[in-house]
Amino acid sequence: MFIIADLFACSQQIKKMNADELTAYIAKTDKPMVISFWATWCGSCVEEIPYFISTIKEKYKTEIDLLLVSLDVKTYYPQKITAFVARKNFNCPIIWLSESNADVFCPKIDNQWSGAIPSTLMVNNKKRYRKFYEQGLTPFQFEKGLKALLE
Repeated sequence: MFIIADLFACSQQIKKMNADELTAYIAKTDKPMVISFWATWCGSCVEEIPYFISTIKEKYKTEIDLLLVSLDVKTYYPQKITAFVARKNFNCPIIWLSESNADVFCPKIDNQWSGAIPSTLMVNNKKRYRKFYEQGLTPFQFEKGLKALLE
């Protein structure tokens, strides 16, 4: 587990992963995790991320991990994404998904995912819990999802 922790030693460092690496990482996590799929150009995504960060850090810091997965285009990685993240103070682990073919990577994350964002995956491997939301989440929906993740 120390290898995974080292992956995100610097919270603003954006690691590149392909879909297989990402799904393997998610499958190996021992802690409940929220994975937010977003892009810098997605207004709804950018709107919900600060709430995700503050809610998890304030209420669930030791119980749930948050991972942001950028679906931005290749030319945005890493400089534009890094600058955007710093400007918005998104101080949590961030991965850039290095694949652009949604027909290939979406089914690896969830069979029903059309590729629309914002989308959120909540996973608790210990309890075999997995819930995918292909929509923006209101604060109420997000809190309800977090409670289900921990039940």
